[in-house]
Amino acid sequence: MAQLFRGRAESDGGRALEKELQALERQVRTASPGYETQFLNRAASLCVRAGEPRRALGYLGRAIDAYLESGRFSAAEVACNKLLEIAPNAVRARCTLAWLSIGKGYRASTEREISHYVKAARRSANETLAAKQLRMMAEAATSADLREVIADHLLDLGDSEGADLVFGRVYAERNGLRRERVADEGELWARLLRAALMGPQELKAQSGSGDSEDGGADVLPSL
Repeated sequence: MAQLFRGRAESDGGRALEKELQALERQVRTASPGYETQFLNRAASLCVRAGEPRRALGYLGRAIDAYLESGRFSAAEVACNKLLEIAPNAVRARCTLAWLSIGKGYRASTEREISHYVKAARRSANETLAAKQLRMMAEAATSADLREVIADHLLDLGDSEGADLVFGRVYAERNGLRRERVADEGELWARLLRAALMGPQELKAQSGSGDSEDGGADVLPSL
């Protein structure tokens, strides 16, 4: 009898959750751009409390994309960390945090976020896609020191060609053979947004070859 009542309670709880989630989805659809995130976050919290963390990840992922698209980068960072509390090895969240850190400027935390991303990518056997992202990060980063760190990671991922390109550019800049990278904040954040929103299939489509205006390979997507 106790088992019967427990099963009924669980069923009622499941129906209540679905009802709440459906209501939140309606609010997401009718919300003004940028305001849907409050409902997505609420849905994620409901799923966590209901013991359905995998569903929560989907809502958080949508919230992160919405934050990025509306330029709310600090909120996107908070949502990424919230997602990682549920799934510490989530590759895309790690990648987004690395891009956001690059956008803030070179600091110790940038190296750490990139390292966390590479480790997560290797654990999930996504080395090839990670190498493509790192090449793009090297294109966007203005710090020569950071680009050398990225090149080291490219070597670890087996992308010796990409590492050679990055090391070669840094060497040329430091020896006056190539103009030094000049920071353009607007362009950097545009590249960050484009790369952070790029899905696996779109990333796979990036060629990883081709010539940029200054003679180096440029795997960045068109902006």
